[in-house]
Amino acid sequence: MLYERHKGFSDRSKFLFFLVLTGIVLPLSFIDAGGSNSFTIAYVFFLLIIVSYILDGWYRNTIIAVIILAFMGVHTYSRYFPERIPVLDSDSFFVDQLIQVPIVLLLSFLVVRYFADAYYQTNRRLMQLAHFDELTGLLNRRNFNEILQKQFESGNHNGHLIMLDVDNFKMINDKEGHLAGDDGLKHLGAILRQYFDNGKNMISRWGGDEFIIIYFGESGHVETVLEQVKKEFKEYVKNIEPMVDITFGIAPLQGCQTPNDVLAKADQVMYEKKREKKNS
Repeated sequence: MLYERHKGFSDRSKFLFFLVLTGIVLPLSFIDAGGSNSFTIAYVFFLLIIVSYILDGWYRNTIIAVIILAFMGVHTYSRYFPERIPVLDSDSFFVDQLIQVPIVLLLSFLVVRYFADAYYQTNRRLMQLAHFDELTGLLNRRNFNEILQKQFESGNHNGHLIMLDVDNFKMINDKEGHLAGDDGLKHLGAILRQYFDNGKNMISRWGGDEFIIIYFGESGHVETVLEQVKKEFKEYVKNIEPMVDITFGIAPLQGCQTPNDVLAKADQVMYEKKREKKNS
């Protein structure tokens, strides 16, 4: 949003445009339209909103000061020189209202809708950042931990916790750079989503090259699926770094009293598998 705001014309060009608009066009329009009986004051509010959004710092403060001074000047002028202010007849005033009121209402709607949409998009972006990992789009650690905690609080201990770690992931970063490492993590996230994102399971990038899943499917089937995940990921990274692998640990939620219990069990299983790999 801020970037888009400053694209296009330079700040100086925009400042000069608004200076002419507020210092010359607006006062003349106020006088020509009948002074205090015109709808020019409504456009002043729109100008204040637009200037506050488009300009920054000294430029913005100067234009706002010009708007205020211009309004005070023309209002004083119409008070002490009423004979120089055109008086619209009833028909002209009716036509003026017929045109100006819809314009003012339409502008009001557009301004309110614009800022409402901007607020919605900003709020949505903040919610996305607060709950999801920016790189993979999976649940972030905090959000996952909250979901796991609620799972235990609900008393529903069905399902399993899968802890998954990328072995030798640092080799990708060292050899090809962090962008290649990021691409690898995104690809792994996509594979996990492909096999586990069924509306029930919860998939998270827990941190670094660690991923965690709350799995609610058949326990006898999950290891087969994980081996397929490993196979596809190794196929992806084999030309980058063949030493990269995946190790996973599975622990049932049943029998665990707290989230830390099941996390510790899954971590222990994964650690044992890593040790077996090193010893083999």
